[in-house]
Amino acid sequence: MRAGEVLDGRYRLDRKLGAGGFGVVWTAYDSNIGRPVAVKVLSEEKASDEEAVERFIREARTAGSLSNPHIVTLYDYGRVQRGALSTHYLVMELVNGRPLSAVLREGTPDLALSLKWVRQVCKGLDAAHRSGVVHRDIKPENIMIADSGEAKVLDFGIARLLTQSGGGLTSTGVVIGTPPYLAPECWSGAPIDGRADLYALGVVLFQLCTGQRPFNAGSPVTMMYQHLNDPPPPVHTPDPALAVLVRQLLAKDPADRPADAAEVRRRLREVRLGPEEPSAEVLRRRADQAWQHGADGRPGEAVRILTPLIPQLARVCGPDDVRTLRTCHDLALWLARDGSPGAAVALLTELSGALGEPDARADVLRDLDRWRRACERGGPGPDRPLSLRQLLDG
Repeated sequence: MRAGEVLDGRYRLDRKLGAGGFGVVWTAYDSNIGRPVAVKVLSEEKASDEEAVERFIREARTAGSLSNPHIVTLYDYGRVQRGALSTHYLVMELVNGRPLSAVLREGTPDLALSLKWVRQVCKGLDAAHRSGVVHRDIKPENIMIADSGEAKVLDFGIARLLTQSGGGLTSTGVVIGTPPYLAPECWSGAPIDGRADLYALGVVLFQLCTGQRPFNAGSPVTMMYQHLNDPPPPVHTPDPALAVLVRQLLAKDPADRPADAAEVRRRLREVRLGPEEPSAEVLRRRADQAWQHGADGRPGEAVRILTPLIPQLARVCGPDDVRTLRTCHDLALWLARDGSPGAAVALLTELSGALGEPDARADVLRDLDRWRRACERGGPGPDRPLSLRQLLDG
């Protein structure tokens, strides 16, 4: 394969993104749809390996069954016959960004940002686990950090359906996964479920907190012993609750870990990294001040105040609380008044699906119709990527 080649009469390969023992990932262009994509091509060597081909097809079927903003979307799978050679490929969402492993090589990221990424990974894992899929290879290399700041899980090549029997070993006794991130039950061959992914996520969270993995043995045998027997080193964090969560994620017995990814995400939202959060009453007063700025002809100032205030409200009151969502409605209004009705329409559209309170939802639908018509008359204005999901995730 080379740049400029068109795969299967549809996908023009533009640039190599990366290569490994399993194959090559390209940036490509889908000429049928007219969009950039990522194409993973199975290497010629692996194409003759029955087990590798099976894993590749499994990735297509598994990832293709999942839909979540924090899982890299799989669009297509195909095979091209070129003489005696079969070329297998996957077509995926192109994520502009870099893997978390590359971020970690530059040093330990800001902890608040790290916790946001882990919360988002929890969303992706929760969707996978609810669909009956265990990833089995959660690690920084398989977490993409998009330029937009979103974290996305990728590479479901060794995922297992929860309905399948077996544990973390192949039929020949080979351990499946990446040793520094493997839960004890994966080493022992015991049955696994989503809590094995949570253990791996605990290793990632330990890295994000300390810059190191909890276990760094030089040999696989010693690594196995550490995961099975050694307690992880303590983690020192601004909020002791975070250290407790890391310790519980790394529990040897799955029963001692959090029950699911949703619980981990909830507990991460409650972590306090600095001074005590302002009360809901104080935050509401700030929102009222922002409204006054907007009403006095300074919508840009209202936007400036509300954008960081909404994540605080989500932490204090909850992301689904009507006070939080009504403040998002305020932000949409001032975005429109500040010359970005298109951004307001995008935010109001998300809000219309999130609000359950009838009066609040009716208000949103009324303004949504109003600003849609404004966009039709005068255009959407400057793009401002302020999605509801990003605002509520902080």
